Amino acid sequence: MTQPDPYGDLAPRRRLVVTLALLGCAFVAMLDGTVIGTALPRIVAQIGGGGTWYVWLVTAYLLTSSVSVPIYGRFSDLYGRRHLLLGGLAIFLAGSLACGMAGSMLALIVCRAVQGLGAGALLTLGMSLIRDLYPPSRAQGLIRMQTLLAGMMVLGMVGGPVIGGLLADNAGWRWAFWINLPIGIAAGLTIALALPQRRPANAPNGKLDTGGIVLLVAGLSLLLTGFSLRGNAIDGATPSWTDPSVAGCLLGGLAVLGLLVVVERRAAVPVVPLRLFRHRSYSALLAAGFFFQVAALPVGVFLPLYFQHDRSHTATVSGLLLLPLLIGMTLGNRLTAAAIIRGGRAKPALLAGAALLAAGTAAFFALGASTPLPLTCLWLLLIGLGTGPAMGGITIATQYCVPHADMGTATSGSTLTKQIGGAFGLACAQSLMTRPDATIGTTIAIGGTIAGLSALVCLLFMRNVAITGPAKPATAPKPSAATA
Repeated sequence: MTQPDPYGDLAPRRRLVVTLALLGCAFVAMLDGTVIGTALPRIVAQIGGGGTWYVWLVTAYLLTSSVSVPIYGRFSDLYGRRHLLLGGLAIFLAGSLACGMAGSMLALIVCRAVQGLGAGALLTLGMSLIRDLYPPSRAQGLIRMQTLLAGMMVLGMVGGPVIGGLLADNAGWRWAFWINLPIGIAAGLTIALALPQRRPANAPNGKLDTGGIVLLVAGLSLLLTGFSLRGNAIDGATPSWTDPSVAGCLLGGLAVLGLLVVVERRAAVPVVPLRLFRHRSYSALLAAGFFFQVAALPVGVFLPLYFQHDRSHTATVSGLLLLPLLIGMTLGNRLTAAAIIRGGRAKPALLAGAALLAAGTAAFFALGASTPLPLTCLWLLLIGLGTGPAMGGITIATQYCVPHADMGTATSGSTLTKQIGGAFGLACAQSLMTRPDATIGTTIAIGGTIAGLSALVCLLFMRNVAITGPAKPATAPKPSAATA
């Protein structure tokens, strides 16, 4: 089936400028998810707050940026993406400005939650618009954009702690939030002036699914809060899975999401179209994306602790030692996007990624204080190459396995399940670390191997999604002997 090109009339230079603005939006959203870590000691010294407040400072952004993702995605399919993206960007920038002006930890937490509400649009609609700008007929451009998007995501994840530390030490911690303003304003003006609004064709008409939105937000909030409480140590102690606060949030979240299914079956225009889950490939890809993040995220969180505590490296050196992971992620994403779009099939590349991820994490069973650093870097490169397919490949395949009218919803579903997978993976890793014989190596290996193999199994159930590339030029038939 030929996919439409909603921006076919856009000049190449204008298309490129808009794409760079969209990448800038994704960058600031990713950056603010990590920038707070190294700036936190300076924040606490100036406005107060302890371990409990720290958990909520991190959780507030994760919570609102995650629960708003499916709402932005669904509404973009119904009403268009440009206005929603600009609205989300305005909320994000207002939250950034307010964070920098906060005078107490409680005010900062509230402002971080506002930031997250806007970030949900930047993460989801930015990727959806890039896909709109580069349909299959512009396959080469889509490959380049996926590479740039992966680079922006990696830069946001890694650059956040570095930028946060530099700004806190030299310009003041408030600039860790105010730095978003020039980037965001420039991106917003570019999108407002250069990107025309495209209303979706054949969008369904009906009453707004208010009940579904409330249940979705409540259920996801409870789940993510439970995972965050389980994965964060408060005053040196990590609550168990059976702790009333953790278990109550998780069980309550599952119950509310179960009620959501009942409500969505009857909604005229559901916020979560359950019919999408009838696509076997869509369900398999969501589950695989979840397990990819369960396996990969603890590596980036726990391995710096190994380099600093077990190998006595500085924070700067431990960050540099993660470069093989980041190089592998960027390279894996680039190769996956090229293989999917040029080969026309998604399944082989994704299966290879899951296998590499499981093999790379399993190697960490052998990690010890005397493990040669080149060998550790090789394992990290394998994990990066395995994680790369989850960054762009799963999103591309998800977008192609559903009707184009549901692309925003599909993209948001992929983003959301990865975020939930990351939170669940960190919670499970913290649980493994509480064992008496636990080490960072065995924690990464156990969780990563199980999750990597689970992703592999999920992908086996997907159909080999066909990616429709640009039409090949017809060749004239060779003359036959009869006509010669």
